[in-house]
Amino acid sequence: MVDKQIEQLLREHDCVIIPDFGGLIARYVSARIQPVKHALLPPSKKIAFNEKLVLSDGLLISAVARHKNVSQEDAGQLVADFVAKAKQKLQEENRFMLQNIGSFRYNVERKLEFVFAEGDNLLDASFGLPDLVARPLRASEPAVLRTLVKERQPVALAAKPTFRSRLKKAYTITAGLLIGSLTVSALYLLSLQTDYNLSSLNPLSLVGIGGGTSQGKIFSKYAPDFVPLTEEERLGWYLPLAPVPTPTEEAAPLGPFVSSEAEIQDENTALVFGTTTLPGESDKAVNEIVKSEDVKVVPAKEETPAHILAGKTGRFYIITGGYSSLKNAEVSRAEIKKKQIEAKILLPAPGHKLLRVSVADFATPEEAAAAIGTYRKTFGETIWVLNN
Repeated sequence: MVDKQIEQLLREHDCVIIPDFGGLIARYVSARIQPVKHALLPPSKKIAFNEKLVLSDGLLISAVARHKNVSQEDAGQLVADFVAKAKQKLQEENRFMLQNIGSFRYNVERKLEFVFAEGDNLLDASFGLPDLVARPLRASEPAVLRTLVKERQPVALAAKPTFRSRLKKAYTITAGLLIGSLTVSALYLLSLQTDYNLSSLNPLSLVGIGGGTSQGKIFSKYAPDFVPLTEEERLGWYLPLAPVPTPTEEAAPLGPFVSSEAEIQDENTALVFGTTTLPGESDKAVNEIVKSEDVKVVPAKEETPAHILAGKTGRFYIITGGYSSLKNAEVSRAEIKKKQIEAKILLPAPGHKLLRVSVADFATPEEAAAAIGTYRKTFGETIWVLNN
């Protein structure tokens, strides 16, 4: 922390004395050219060190006291501890680094030597000025000449296609069109034949797969002498098998899926009714009751627990925290309950997303303001009052 204050003081002052260690002296360096990197450096400050300036002028101690908000005695102790650590590091490693300023070490004569590290520019007047780097230009090739030469260079034109390549391209296109025309014509002529259709071109039909034929034989599920029944013959066959309704059955209400007598006759009574009637047993035929779909029972809505509040109540709550999920809010409430306090959870109002946990509520804001000091001793300074 002390090294940060030293760096800040060097930006504002020309000399900063570290008590019992030495003084850092800043001097102005004008803009200069660095020939190796071909860079133009802005004005800056260069830091030097004088180990004879050990008498404190109070500048560093006052800056530390103001920054840490402590007394002058405590700030002096912090600076003394910093110097002791620096000397100890020099004794053990013979090197001490002052961040963003430079490094110290002992020479052969046991005197402190300081090496300035050119890091951040400590001159406030040069704040934001970067190092300008430029590549040198050769005298034989100035920038204007290079631009003119580049503009005068002829653009390479695309080579014209030769007669051989154009002939080959035309041959390829003509061959493709001719083959396509012949294929379409052949398919059209085949489709005009009465005993030939496009489905016969299926190669799998030759081995009896997917074509419905095998070696020219056509298979059918009907016998050769099969004659289908007409509509009148089919109704005449099934009507005698339909059950005859008794007077009791006529008075009984029909189920939700049972049709009328006319509908039963139109839809072949036994199939629509869902019954099976054997020949000669029409008097004993029993209609199968078609069950309707199960009625979905809607469970009763669970009551909201007493500790969860929804909507406006007009009271003033002391809030300990807000949570995005009810699970986290319940965990916080369980922790508060261990302190023998019954907390409540306030559901978010329209337009809000957080659930708030309250440890107490009052009728007026004055009562809440008077009691919040007591709860801050338990829950900290971050609690607040919510008007709900």
